[in-house]
Amino acid sequence: MSGTLREKSPGNWEVRFEAGRDPVTGRRRQLSRSVLGNKRKAQEALNSLVAGAQLGRYDGTTMTFEQLCAKWLDLAKKDLSPTTLRTYKTLLHNRIFPALGGQSVLAIRTVDLDRLYTGLIDREGLSSSTVRQVHAIIRRAFRQAVLWGWVSVSPATNATPPRLVKPDLAPPDVAQVVNLLSRAKERDPELGHFFHIAATTGARRGEICAIRWKNLDTKMRTLTIERAIIEATGGIFEKDTKTHSNRRIALDDDTLEAFAAQYSLCADRASQVGMKITKESFVFSREPDGAIAWTPSSVTKQFVAVKESLGYEGMRLHDLRHFAATRLMAAGVPVRTVSGRLGHANPSITLSVYTHFVEASDQVAADVLGDLLSMARPKRGAGVKSKA
Repeated sequence: MSGTLREKSPGNWEVRFEAGRDPVTGRRRQLSRSVLGNKRKAQEALNSLVAGAQLGRYDGTTMTFEQLCAKWLDLAKKDLSPTTLRTYKTLLHNRIFPALGGQSVLAIRTVDLDRLYTGLIDREGLSSSTVRQVHAIIRRAFRQAVLWGWVSVSPATNATPPRLVKPDLAPPDVAQVVNLLSRAKERDPELGHFFHIAATTGARRGEICAIRWKNLDTKMRTLTIERAIIEATGGIFEKDTKTHSNRRIALDDDTLEAFAAQYSLCADRASQVGMKITKESFVFSREPDGAIAWTPSSVTKQFVAVKESLGYEGMRLHDLRHFAATRLMAAGVPVRTVSGRLGHANPSITLSVYTHFVEASDQVAADVLGDLLSMARPKRGAGVKSKA
């Protein structure tokens, strides 16, 4: 690295500094600065550029943030689900690139990110959760830029995305779920079976869509959740679960009966066209051989029709998952067991989502212990008799 001083006119200096080669383009980078004053001030400016280079401030690239994101996504897409990749691209093109896309990765500062987040909330009306997604994308892109040596420090590290205010969960009560299952069976027995399984296993809709008959073990009374159906550009796809791991769920008698009834429907439909259901067939499929699974969006559409017919305007299909979790916790089932059934990566996630219900369960535990001690406490007047 070297620098030069040149007096362009009396009292007007040009400072030039060779900052090495751009790590992306391979071209030599020359930084320049105009300085008004004497030679001493020009030398101070040059010293400042040299010090900045030694601290890694000029180790980056002249690439724009949009170009960085293109290269980062090309590297990261193999680890992203089609749904996540589509979400990232949508937020980048609609929310991030209009503000940052054309800027050099070296020019973007933490304050620029904070202004972006504030604007997305105040002017665009986006929710805190969506803006936090925007922040996560920017953070990941800059983290890759740091690893590549394009920047020395990520401006996203000290950025301040909005706090995420979690809404209070209001899962449906038992009567509502019973009414929902009953109305769904009237509309379509298979739909009723789907909702029943959702309410008793707590599985995600995409996971239930991906269940094959080989995943059901009637002897062991278990269901193995190992895949999920997702929808993306080009059709529907099958992928591993959200936590990339399988889980085995114990089943009750009624849920086993729902599976049995579903099998009868599938087998009858297949026999009518000379086909058979195999272990590889999907449990929920409109095809006679069960070759193509239901899509999550089609199930949600049918759920909306059923719940609106009952006047349950605020209920969501995902609330059946919350119903399963909260009822288990209210019944005193250990958090680790609930977490395993839901497919959370670890019990801490379950605790964070269902904190309110954990507290309620803890109060029940306190009352149980209090009652035990109360029953063992000597009755008033039943103490040691005094001597005559």
